[in-house]
Amino acid sequence: MTDIIMNREWYVDKYEGDAIMAVWGVPYHMPDHASHACLAAVEQQQKLAEIRPVLKKEFGHEIRIRIGINSGVVTAGNMGSDKKFQYTVLGDAVNQAARFEPANKEYGTDIMIGQTTYEEAKDAIEVRMLDKIIVMGKTNPIGIYEVLGRKGEVDTARMQVVSLYEKGLKLHWERRWDEALACLDEAIKLDPKDTPSANM
Repeated sequence: MTDIIMNREWYVDKYEGDAIMAVWGVPYHMPDHASHACLAAVEQQQKLAEIRPVLKKEFGHEIRIRIGINSGVVTAGNMGSDKKFQYTVLGDAVNQAARFEPANKEYGTDIMIGQTTYEEAKDAIEVRMLDKIIVMGKTNPIGIYEVLGRKGEVDTARMQVVSLYEKGLKLHWERRWDEALACLDEAIKLDPKDTPSANM
């Protein structure tokens, strides 16, 4: 996973237990940082899919990972005290990324990104709009998206399920419950394993 991140032109900030915190776009400007972060996430999930059976056979556990990505202005630099410090990033954008990672659980997704990342990376990735949420400490809802894969590389059947979900989501927001349920039921018929549709 570290090699994938570093091959995508940026760096691992730290390891936190079973988590990797990676940063793109500081200390040097990188115009396509959001695309690199999203594609690194896709590549990590692909690599895990390859090695998952090997890990299961060797250790008896099926490993899955969740990834949260967000983009925005951060404070970057040597943080800490005169006795211990390290180069890292702080700010609302970082906190939101940290909250997106566990939020994947609620939707049954693997990679979740925020609105700002979607706007910057949308030409490189295929996504599903999952919902609008209000993150802790904020009052305005923001769009959250599931990253499905590289642009143009997600199969038609999958995109059909995504289209039905997004249509159902918009009908749900409009309180047109029966029509929303009909769309979601159709999505589940096409893909019984589509957790976001089942959960919605």
